[in-house]
Amino acid sequence: MMTLLQNKYLYHLSLIAVTAFLLTACSKNDDLLIGGPDPVETAPYANGFFIITEGSYGQTAGTVHFYNYDADTVTTRVYEKENPGKLTSNAAKTSTLQFATVYSGKLFLMSKINGPLIRLDAATLKEEVRFNQETSNWRSLVGIKGAEGLVSANDGVYVINLNTLMPQYKLTSVSAVNSGDMLVSDNYVFLLQSNGAKIISGSNYSFVKGFSNINRGFAKTPNGKVWAATGSRLIAIDKNLDTAGIALPVTIGSFGLDAPTRLTASTKENAVFYHSGANIYKYVDGNAASLSQPFITIDIAPFMVYGSIRYDRNKDYIVVNGIQGYGGSSGVNYLLIYNASTGTLVKNIKYGNDGSVVDFNHIYFPGLAVFR
Repeated sequence: MMTLLQNKYLYHLSLIAVTAFLLTACSKNDDLLIGGPDPVETAPYANGFFIITEGSYGQTAGTVHFYNYDADTVTTRVYEKENPGKLTSNAAKTSTLQFATVYSGKLFLMSKINGPLIRLDAATLKEEVRFNQETSNWRSLVGIKGAEGLVSANDGVYVINLNTLMPQYKLTSVSAVNSGDMLVSDNYVFLLQSNGAKIISGSNYSFVKGFSNINRGFAKTPNGKVWAATGSRLIAIDKNLDTAGIALPVTIGSFGLDAPTRLTASTKENAVFYHSGANIYKYVDGNAASLSQPFITIDIAPFMVYGSIRYDRNKDYIVVNGIQGYGGSSGVNYLLIYNASTGTLVKNIKYGNDGSVVDFNHIYFPGLAVFR
């Protein structure tokens, strides 16, 4: 039998071994972007979603607003609040904040026309890293594995280090042409270019398949289908990369490759949404009749949807950002939230000013909702 002294000795040895293991594990993971639990839910920006705004060209930089699920208001300019003195644009404010995504607990912001790439902590909105390039025109970003991702630009697609935000090299498997929206599904990356849609391997980025007629994309439904469009036809790409299309009663518009896609999809049902004017259409996979009339008609006038509608998987919502019009009227901003299953209006939030004068302090051009 062991003596008391021996037991104490073994106990201390065990503590030392466990401590050493934990310290080693932490030292190996501290510098990784990926992995580890999300920040605690008491973090200031944990219970809601972000609204990404373009800003007013040459006048104001784009910014980030926040909508809290428990509140009936939009908190504006939270990026500046958490990062005093910093801008999401170049110094001249001629770059436009056009795209953002949340990946592994980080909020990535991207600007076109010589703007920076920025990484924020999604729970606190504190800026962690930014990458500036003298000449750039960023489009979208996806995480791939570990701290590696892809970023699209006006001259192709680059592999990027998500810790430093520095592009590593340009892909040669797809054309070095204007590139836009991207989506990761299973072991594939879907990307949109000016000469069509491309599918590449998520493992080695080799070319897999292309579709020259597809010029809008992408969204994914729970049945594994990835959705794109030709404008007048909605295209489903299945897991075998075979396609099936359905004619649309109203064309899906596009602002070009430098703007986020107008397609969004439910994670609760196999349904795809898009907007045209004041109408939002919902196509339920396999049910052509679901397109026979608008799913939602926005009954506010004057009103214009700004940017792209988005599906909120946390609440089963359709989120619409809008403004009253251009000029002074663009200072009147709206956030509309609808139930994605029924089309019922859940929230109608108006913020900014009354639109009587041009007031750049309230002209945001809110174009995209981004969810944790």
